[in-house]
Amino acid sequence: MSVPPMRRTGPVDLLAPLVVVGLLAYLLLGLTYASLPPFDYLLPAPIAALAAVELVMARRVRAAVRHEPGSRPMTAITVARSVALGKASSLVGSGVLGAAIALLLRVGPRAGTVTAAGHDTRVAVVLMVGSGLLVVAGLVLERAGIDPNRDRDDPQHSD
Repeated sequence: MSVPPMRRTGPVDLLAPLVVVGLLAYLLLGLTYASLPPFDYLLPAPIAALAAVELVMARRVRAAVRHEPGSRPMTAITVARSVALGKASSLVGSGVLGAAIALLLRVGPRAGTVTAAGHDTRVAVVLMVGSGLLVVAGLVLERAGIDPNRDRDDPQHSD
């Protein structure tokens, strides 16, 4: 049984989790926001940290795949795992971005009158930035593992 090759993450792939998670978060926030505690500013910290790690990884993976002078070689499975991590991170980051947009849309209009809404609006903006960084870092990591000579060697696998 043949497994189809993994393809690059495209705009439609990122739009689906953004919209689905965003809509679900918007609906759930409408039902439960009053009973939730205020969101913490540290909420996006792990997401931003993962984005930073992935950007560093992308540089290392790209250097190994392109056989740049001074770069340490990487096994093929390590490169493949890095590509898969990048793909997964961009999709998760897209979903979190959708949730952050939903939070902003839900609490933003009340930010001037309700203290908690004002606080959560600022957290939503920080979360949007962190999740946007994760989407970008994931895409960069995913593309770092692609051999630039692949299309020349095997035209059957062109993207």
